[in-house]
Amino acid sequence: MKRTARAFTRCAVALAALAAAACAATTSLADNYPTKPIRFILPQPAGGAVDLIARAVGERLAEQMGEPVVVENMPGANGSLAAEQVARAAPDGYTLFFAVDSNLVVNPHLYRSLSYDPFRDFAPISIVARLNMVLVANPKLEADSVRDLIALAKAHPGKLNYASIGLGTSSHMGMEMFKLMTGTDITLVSYRGTAQAMTDVVAGVVEMMFTGPPSAMAMAQAGQLKLLAYTASERSPLIPQVPTMAEAGVPGFDLASWFGLLAPAKTPQPILDRLAGEVHKAAEDPRFGKRIVAQGLTVIGSTPAAMLQTMQADTRKWGDLVKSTGIKLED
Repeated sequence: MKRTARAFTRCAVALAALAAAACAATTSLADNYPTKPIRFILPQPAGGAVDLIARAVGERLAEQMGEPVVVENMPGANGSLAAEQVARAAPDGYTLFFAVDSNLVVNPHLYRSLSYDPFRDFAPISIVARLNMVLVANPKLEADSVRDLIALAKAHPGKLNYASIGLGTSSHMGMEMFKLMTGTDITLVSYRGTAQAMTDVVAGVVEMMFTGPPSAMAMAQAGQLKLLAYTASERSPLIPQVPTMAEAGVPGFDLASWFGLLAPAKTPQPILDRLAGEVHKAAEDPRFGKRIVAQGLTVIGSTPAAMLQTMQADTRKWGDLVKSTGIKLED
């Protein structure tokens, strides 16, 4: 009996030592990270919102962590090329996915097969920033408010057109949600980028679209666009004269793109926690906030848990919309 007790004691001591060693190892892992440059893989070309945010937060992380952050633009296949690159990377915290929300919460509903699984292949780190949109229209459109637009669209079903800068993007899904909530029929016209889409709205080739506040504000000041509504619960400080969608007559309408950082699945938790903490610190830096807010964006800097909850909620939201509208894309 005494031998058994002594053996049990030795076993318990050994297990405690192993646990302590493992804890020390993980702590050391986070303390020593990073020791080389970190790569941000982006699903869009240079010059867009995600590129601006990634470079701005990358500068702060490089300063805070003492290693360079390299931004690599990898557009193509509606985000799949960038997502695949990160999903297959070593889970060591050195290759990260700087994603647009549609890559994670819309694409799985639009494609019959996808080369990555947003929940299985990635570990969320932080939602860095959010962009609410503005519904803009050609100045000659016979509608000076959202209520006018709804009435006009119902009087002429299928006759009005809207511009989308990519299937599955906020400009596309947002208008499909608007149509569903208002019972209107407005025709989709697809574009490859914001510049050409905005040009055609100004020219009257298409009547309307959802876009970001800065470009909309500049064109409205020049008399080239009407600003009908802002898609957040509160008015934008950049365009305080523009009503929210709820104020304009469509309660419950909330449309925003968000931009977040993820790591490959199985990345050690201490590294994820370290990255999330550094992103939060960067989000509180006034230099970062100034650059982001000037573009009509809202700084977030969320926790990994909060990002996961948002991914889950938005996956349900857009999944319900796709089912209700019958939107489907070929692979």
